[in-house]
Amino acid sequence: MKDTNAIDEAIRQKCVKEINTIVDNFLNEIENKLRDEYNNSSFYYLNAPNTEVKFTVMGMEQLKTVLNSMLIEGHIESMLSIKSRELIKKLELL
Repeated sequence: MKDTNAIDEAIRQKCVKEINTIVDNFLNEIENKLRDEYNNSSFYYLNAPNTEVKFTVMGMEQLKTVLNSMLIEGHIESMLSIKSRELIKKLELL
């Protein structure tokens, strides 16, 4: 069972790394296109639709943290499930 947990954790870390890469690419686009070209501020106001929930993110590092957390929370289980099935399918081919 210990090996199964290690495999699960390795796949989970791979998924987190993939999300981090997606967020980094997105933030690079923001940095290059909006901030550098148009000299925009680094304050980001996030409002949840149809609620009173609002919060401010200050700077790219905080924005990166928020986006990573949101995407990991929303997608990690699905990604883990799909990547696990892909691994099992590959192993059955051997």
